[in-house]
Amino acid sequence: MLVVDDEPPLRRIIRRRLEAEHFQVEEAGDGESALRLIQSRQFDLVLTDLAMPEINGRQIHETLKRYRPTIAVICMSAYAEDVPPIDPADAAMALLRKPFNADQLYVAIRNELTRASDLMAVAESEKESRTEQGQSVDLVAAARELLDPAER
Repeated sequence: MLVVDDEPPLRRIIRRRLEAEHFQVEEAGDGESALRLIQSRQFDLVLTDLAMPEINGRQIHETLKRYRPTIAVICMSAYAEDVPPIDPADAAMALLRKPFNADQLYVAIRNELTRASDLMAVAESEKESRTEQGQSVDLVAAARELLDPAER
């Protein structure tokens, strides 16, 4: 499991809670570091803050939804303005509102891991590769393409 947040104290608290439940947890302090870790290692779930500089949680979510759809993603936010408008494309976005308690965290994790497991079964039955023309996709570059032109 990967915890992504630009606030180190919050990352450590979440990590300790998850490790107490016997999850293997790694941390990333920003979106680029997170995507580089995901590019090089196997994760079942990514828990990411929405509001981060450079590559934000929404970009992480969208990039993984497109290129690593079997990785469960849970987005966190303390601010209503960070939460994207709900449209059909966002329906699959799991969101935890900060502050949240341990039970809310564990329920969200269970739900998203179940959803990802269902997607994995479909992907295995179809034997589709999520790479373009057999080449590995650079997740950081893919996430940056999701930036609005004004943010580039």
